[in-house]
Amino acid sequence: MQGVVVVFMVAALVFGSWSVAQLALRMRDIDTLHAGYFLPTVAAAFIAGQSAGTFGWTTLSVASIGVGLLFWMLLGALILGRMAFRPALPARLLPTFAIFSAPPAVAGNAWFASNGGRLDTLETVLLGTFVLLILVQVMMLATYWRLGFDLGFWAFTFTAAASGTYALHWIGGAAAPGAGTGSAMSLWVSGAWVSGFAGTGILATVTLLIGSIAVRSVGYLVRAHARSTQARA
Repeated sequence: MQGVVVVFMVAALVFGSWSVAQLALRMRDIDTLHAGYFLPTVAAAFIAGQSAGTFGWTTLSVASIGVGLLFWMLLGALILGRMAFRPALPARLLPTFAIFSAPPAVAGNAWFASNGGRLDTLETVLLGTFVLLILVQVMMLATYWRLGFDLGFWAFTFTAAASGTYALHWIGGAAAPGAGTGSAMSLWVSGAWVSGFAGTGILATVTLLIGSIAVRSVGYLVRAHARSTQARA
């Protein structure tokens, strides 16, 4: 298993480096920029950091998280500037903006894997950023709802899965004995009930969202195939 992880980490490093080199070598129109550009660098680096942390490779994990933080800041500023001061993205690309809210959750999951699951200062900083960026997506729900369904909606699944995992880490850590002040036993008992209900709700919400997108995607592809068949007839 470790060998497989190393192979994919090297592949992610090579692909991310190539992606950045292409940004430097090929001039692009700023209007083509969207949050999907986070995936080869920011997301890949944080996921590599989480994988390394899971196996106890702390130095490699921290280094990977550092790469992710660097490109999150660099690309994040560009993407928000493009969204704010240039014409709106085409409707088919607008769902990619959901990925804009994924980095704090993916970074938080990576840091939890690296630091042994502790609720430390960095996790608290990431939590605040996470809450703000998720609320940004909540504010945009009406806009997303008005869009016709397209396969671009799969962009929501990455953010949903990462955010759900991050929220479960926080709920579990906050409910653990010694996480707060007062009677440890009373905190644990009350926390167990609260964390159980909250965790179940998060899992159900994420599963429902991803499942509904999968089901609608099947219908979308079936209809697209039917239209293609009719056009050829």
